[in-house]
Formats: sequence, structure tokens, C-alpha cells
Amino acid sequence: MSSIINIKSKEELHISSLKRGEIHRLYIHLSDNSLGAPWKVPLVIIRGMEKGPTVGITAALHGNELNGISTIFKLIDDISPKKLKGTLVLVPISNVPGYLMNQRHFSDNVDLNRMMPGKLDGSTSDLYAHYFVTKIVSKFNYLLDLHTASHGRVNSLYIRADIENEETRTLAYLQNPQIIVKKFDESGTLRSWANDNGIPAITIEIGNPNAFQHALIDETLEGIHNTLKHLEMIKGEVQNLVTDATVCDESYWLYSKKGGIVDVLPKLADKVKSGELIAIVYDVFGQIKEEIKANKAGVVIGKNIRPNCDAGTRILHLGVSIFEPDTEDIPGHEDFDESL
Repeated sequence: MSSIINIKSKEELHISSLKRGEIHRLYIHLSDNSLGAPWKVPLVIIRGMEKGPTVGITAALHGNELNGISTIFKLIDDISPKKLKGTLVLVPISNVPGYLMNQRHFSDNVDLNRMMPGKLDGSTSDLYAHYFVTKIVSKFNYLLDLHTASHGRVNSLYIRADIENEETRTLAYLQNPQIIVKKFDESGTLRSWANDNGIPAITIEIGNPNAFQHALIDETLEGIHNTLKHLEMIKGEVQNLVTDATVCDESYWLYSKKGGIVDVLPKLADKVKSGELIAIVYDVFGQIKEEIKANKAGVVIGKNIRPNCDAGTRILHLGVSIFEPDTEDIPGHEDFDESL
């Protein structure tokens, strides 16, 4: 294992100034907290011996979504800078205040993945977001943004990508996902900013928050290796390339209308039929208050796992094809999903 020495703090990231064939660990100063002390984002930069693309991998943009951290740590152990073409810029903790507070949002309770690229004359989170994209993400040629489900929910291993774009479609399939949600780039997301600025980017959703799930982490790691092989940054053949991933034209959450104690029935990645029972809400005496049914045929991308349920709770994240016949309008449909 490499020793942790000579970790530097810098105002700017200048990749060309870093020695080739080595792993560099440093902090980049983005903005200041209320003590006047700097918020510093940790970076691990693996600079190959030969020229090649710069691939950025960001994790914990939501501070309690941690599987990406372990994925990056394992990748560091796997990659030899002496055998790498190009550069890996790894950001294990993107939202430093959120991570320290063990919460999804930034310190001012704003979601950083709704406000990219921020602005210089805005709020605390605006300023942090602005410097995050200009000082770090703007240096990438490709971006893999690692996320998980939100608190109280679980996710399958799935990809969000614009698959009508050839480069992002290729990146999506290289990850060997169970499910691909054909999401165009919603304004305010890091993925949107990157793609708008010529940096092909996808979002990789890796399971659940506040935990390391090593089976899913290892699957994600294999997809990242595939990406590096495809870009000819490391040697080897792409492995286990998925050609039959379930592709969803859209996804949305189904909600409860009643409060009580909920039991969500399907498993992750299960396919459900239109009209199929997906959850039961009970009162505290065990009597059924509500039966929630799928209003379209689709696949279970994520689900609620907390039994205590207020009226209006998100119950099940359903991925569907727009060509599937539906029997009713979508209740509680939201175009912008919190699990991004």
C-alpha cells in the first residue's frame, strides 16, 4: 500500500504540472466556512506515463451517498500510473460540508446537484458549486458521477444517461448496468453542465446511502475498468458487456395517499405489470388503509424501505417505456427525481 505523504493544498488544479507516472494527493480550496477556514476538496490524481484522456470520477456530491467513495479507493489500488495512458482525476468527497454533516445537502441545506454551475455572486452553495466546476470538473474529458439512493430508500445499480448521444450511450453500456434510464440532462445537475460543455457524462447510481455495499461497488468498478479499456487508457478487453439492459424512456415515483405503516412488495429490478399491487399501507391496528398499484408496466428502479409512512410518501421508483399502454394518468408524477 502506498504511504500517505506530502498532501498539498492548492488554489488551482494544474494537471500538466504534476509528474507523470505517479499518484498525487492534494486538496483544492473552493470557498470558506464561517470560521474563515477553507472548504477543501480532496483529489487523487493518477497521472499516466503516456498522453491520453482525462477521466474524472466524482463521488458524494450528495454528502451521505458513500458507495462511490469505496469505489474510488478500490480503483486507486487497481491502477498503476506506470501502465496508464492519460489521467484519472478522482474526487472521493465532492460535497465536503454535506459529508461532514452526514446529510445529502450542502451546509445551507441546498442540493448541489440542482444548481450547477453555481455563480460567483450567489449564496454559499452557489459559490462552492461555481468553483467546483471551474477549478475541477472543467479539466475533465469524460465524467462518471457516482450516486446512490436517498435516505430511507434503496436503488438497483442503474445508469442515467442521454442514450441518444453516441458518446454517453457508449459510456452507459460499458458500465454493465441492470437498468438504463434514458434521461436527458436536467438543468442544474453536474451531468448537464458537463455535457453542455463538451464533457461526455453519465450518472451511475450504486445502491443505498450511508453504507458500503461491496458487491455493487465491485460491479461498478468493473464498469469503470471497461470505460478505461474502451478509451485505451489501460490494456485489456471490455468484460461482460451488457447488450440487454432494461432501457426506460422515463422514470417516476409512485406515492401513498394515506399515512400509516407501509409494506413495499416488489424487489429491486423486478418487473411489474400495470395494475399489480406494489404496496399496502396499514393503520396501527393492522387494518388496510390503502393498496397502491402500478399504473404502468415497468421495472423497479428503487423503493422506500421505511415502514413509517406519511400521506404523500414516495413509495416506489418505476422505470417505464413510453410505448407501454397505461390505464390512467400518473399520480404524483415528477419530472425531476430527487435520487439524482
